[in-house]
Amino acid sequence: MTKISVTGFRGVPATWGGIEHHCENLYSRLAKTGYDVTLYARSYYTPKEITSYKDMNIVRLPTLNLKYTDALLHTLISVFHILFKNPDIIHIHGIGPCFFSWIPRLFRPRMKVFFTCHGLDWQRKKWPCWASRLIYLGELCAIRFAQYRIVVSRDLQTYFLVKYGIKTMYIPNGIIPVESRPPDLIKKWGLSEKSYFLWVGRIVPEKRLEDVIKAYLIKPGKSKLVIVGDHAGAGSYMNELIQLSKNHESIIFTGYQYGAVLKELFSNARAFITASELEGLPITLLEALSYGIMCITSNICPHQEVMQSLPGFSFGVGDIGAISACMNRVEAMTDTDFEEFKQKANAMVIDQFNWESVCQVHDMLYQNSIRSIRHTV
Repeated sequence: MTKISVTGFRGVPATWGGIEHHCENLYSRLAKTGYDVTLYARSYYTPKEITSYKDMNIVRLPTLNLKYTDALLHTLISVFHILFKNPDIIHIHGIGPCFFSWIPRLFRPRMKVFFTCHGLDWQRKKWPCWASRLIYLGELCAIRFAQYRIVVSRDLQTYFLVKYGIKTMYIPNGIIPVESRPPDLIKKWGLSEKSYFLWVGRIVPEKRLEDVIKAYLIKPGKSKLVIVGDHAGAGSYMNELIQLSKNHESIIFTGYQYGAVLKELFSNARAFITASELEGLPITLLEALSYGIMCITSNICPHQEVMQSLPGFSFGVGDIGAISACMNRVEAMTDTDFEEFKQKANAMVIDQFNWESVCQVHDMLYQNSIRSIRHTV
């Protein structure tokens, strides 16, 4: 039985965090096919009574839940624990955590090191210069020490090829087909079907949520603007957004939501909107499309990659007037327009972003790595 240890992410069961949902969906499926999977969870994220979950082994380890120490410290502790377990494969998710990828290469040379890049985290505005450089060193370690390198978007694949001359394996995030839910729990915010624009994600500067708010305020229509998420350590940025939205009751901050409430919010939105200037492959956009929601997106490559075959609306990063114009066009759409988009979006998601394909490609890579181990014995 092939043994895989996974680190670099917060843990399971996944509540908040795109990488966490990715790992839960991927490794629970692989565990059912016969892999011996151990996930390394952060003690503050995974409840202490959980030692196994969906056929996966869970190891909770401590960390300092602080902005600059959380991921790196937990990964370091995890890597040393993994050395003693000595699995066939260690799979590190995220650029920063890959800073420690040299350790298994040095102390367990037969152990295969996998790396998945979910985004160029060192470019995020929340990091001071020294932290950004440290995360960037993780990227350099990834290309030097990881034997198998995976990216979740074609844009990231191009980045590694152009900058480093490194070939990577493109394996996108998967998404689970869903059924829409009628508005019930969300009525507490005065929301009903197709009565609001929806924004979902971590409230951090590179998401450019201020552009969405400013565009909405140019010409508020019948629809409200609903913002779902927390500030992820960017408290001053969150305060700026609250001030910008002050005295506008049609702008609703729901805070972090998940489960049934989040499903209702996606199900009943008039349109999903994202103005990000930096993404890997945005899971929230894939989630919106799985519900068949009309999407308004900035024209960065990861968004265009997802939306290229769909009749959504696009605008240049930072173009507030264009965002407002897109909102106005969505306000004028008919039920027939929405239904046509929904059918196309559902079909695209099933065809291009299904978990069965994602698991098959991972399985192929894992088995190839195991065969290479046996050939060296």
